[in-house]
Amino acid sequence: MNGKLITTLILLLALLIAGCSSVSASSPDVENAVTKALDYLAEHQQADGGWAEPGQTLGAASPSWFAITAITSAGEDPMNWQINGISSLDFWDTPKEGSEGTGELGKMTTLLAQYGIDARNYNGHNYVEELKAKMKPSGQMGDFIYTTYWGIFGLVASGEDAKQAVEWMKTQQQENGGFGWAEGALPDSDDTAACIMALIAGGVSPDDPVIKKAVQFLRDVQEPTGGFNYGYYSESNLASTVWVIQALCAADVDPATFTNNGKSPVDYVLSLQQDDGSFKYTEYVVDSPVGMTGRAVPALMGKPYPVLPGQPAYDLRSTAYSGVSPETGSSSAAPVDTPVPVTAQTSAQWTPVTLTDDFGYEITIENEPQRIVSLAPANTEMIFALGLGDRVVGVTEYCNYPEVATTKPIIGGYTTVNIERVVAQKPDLVIAYYGNGEETVSHLKQLGLTVMTMNSDSVDGTFHDIELIGKATGKTAEAAALIESMQKRIDAVTAKLKGVTTTPTAFHCVWADPLWVSGGQTFQDEIITLAGGQNPFQDVNGWGIITMERLLTTDPEYIIVDSGMGMGEGGYDVLKDYFYTEPRLQDLTAVKNKHVYVMNADIIDRGGPRIVDCLEQVARILHPEAFGTENQTAAPTKAPGFGGILTLTAAACALFLIRRH
Repeated sequence: MNGKLITTLILLLALLIAGCSSVSASSPDVENAVTKALDYLAEHQQADGGWAEPGQTLGAASPSWFAITAITSAGEDPMNWQINGISSLDFWDTPKEGSEGTGELGKMTTLLAQYGIDARNYNGHNYVEELKAKMKPSGQMGDFIYTTYWGIFGLVASGEDAKQAVEWMKTQQQENGGFGWAEGALPDSDDTAACIMALIAGGVSPDDPVIKKAVQFLRDVQEPTGGFNYGYYSESNLASTVWVIQALCAADVDPATFTNNGKSPVDYVLSLQQDDGSFKYTEYVVDSPVGMTGRAVPALMGKPYPVLPGQPAYDLRSTAYSGVSPETGSSSAAPVDTPVPVTAQTSAQWTPVTLTDDFGYEITIENEPQRIVSLAPANTEMIFALGLGDRVVGVTEYCNYPEVATTKPIIGGYTTVNIERVVAQKPDLVIAYYGNGEETVSHLKQLGLTVMTMNSDSVDGTFHDIELIGKATGKTAEAAALIESMQKRIDAVTAKLKGVTTTPTAFHCVWADPLWVSGGQTFQDEIITLAGGQNPFQDVNGWGIITMERLLTTDPEYIIVDSGMGMGEGGYDVLKDYFYTEPRLQDLTAVKNKHVYVMNADIIDRGGPRIVDCLEQVARILHPEAFGTENQTAAPTKAPGFGGILTLTAAACALFLIRRH
């Protein structure tokens, strides 16, 4: 197929999927925002042709893909974006990590279409056939709903029929009109918006009941900011909101008429642009500004996925964002920039204590903490284990152990801390975590709050953080007793393994499609070693991607996977099912010997007191001869939630929750 024919197909497909007026965004506010955004992207293109976040000098796949999509949506040729003769296309000559995944293949085929290149023959790859091979007889592409919509985008961009995948996706709509990221997962605005775009791109009419119902779901979950979150207790954010804007454009619904509290999603996105042209993730958090800017431009240009050259656009009839509530005539933002006075109850025995947290900051606790907010599940488990549960006045939506923690006020997500909710609890101590992000921690400090940041990334690190919390709260004796108890149990495991002479290979898989594993410098790697095993992927730095070929040639004896992966009530263990059903993996030693073990994600992915429970279970799995009957841990009836996703967020801080963005 020659280049001209491909270009013709792309243009025809663009006309079919647009379903809206072929005019560019008309609002001066939008046009100015896009101009500033493109200028910002130009400043962050790297010498290798790709894009990187501030402070990085080598291009990365995610920000580069979104940057090129933004450039295409603005009507420019991405081939013309060059640095010293190195074009943006040159960046993609080297295959990127995780390029075998369904979503990554969908993105790659779409990206090549943006350059007018035949994805069937590029650098020795037939990306279209590789993508089509991901389709199951049911029509599902990959193992999830999110991999299916990325697959549909790729098929449509390359001129392929996506009808079978579209029909499967229709069956995944839930009663309230929304879509989740996987079968059985709670619906959210991100995935619902993406499914709307994929269905329409695949030929479903915007007037189809499935689209109408999904659009109504988005109306139902819009927030007073005018923006959208990805569900649960998270706050409005740019990534979720731009998905919705693009979906509304695909469905021929004017985003300017989609309002809550008098504010539209376009208003919200415009409010997040900074003076340098980049976009913040939320009102208070700057996260991956290059990637966020790349996401914002296609939405402001009124172009849904898959973004293609010459694609018509929806006319975004936005007014200038003022930050003023039309109902009151005053600013709608909460006045959180004023330090909050805290009344502390100081015991007669309390002496101010100064300590250094895991961020390296020196913190002085002037008064005995009486109101504590925890920003991570591991922190919450340590706090309650020290007998401080009655002082806890705020936790994240993921803090589910001990059970009484679920009765505490929710202050947001793990990477989406709701600043206003934290402030409203008037805490005299906030115990944060590395994965919350330095931007969030710094902002809380600027508001006058005392913040101590943890990073329990090993057994010793967990002991250290228990000791820190003990010192900060007057529970030093309790901390010492807890550490001693945990150490005794570790010593008991070590003693039982003294006579063991074998060290079977075992690895911890935190995600599939592509394969993410716990490499060296992770506490999962340390647990495997303490349990008498050997992690064959120790050379992977932290949590990272391995290829299918490497997994097959390494042929590990044991595979440990997280339970549930957020599948709700059904107890469907996605990762275990993946290893036992993926045809290419059936000759693996671990699979043939039924040595794929499910562990509670909340235990294996949290650096808290239950890390010893994890060690004991892994040791029994790897060495049943030393511990008696082999313990094949099964998933609970109710999946524990997003423990595996939180692991990647805390460790990599770069996987955009693996799936959504």
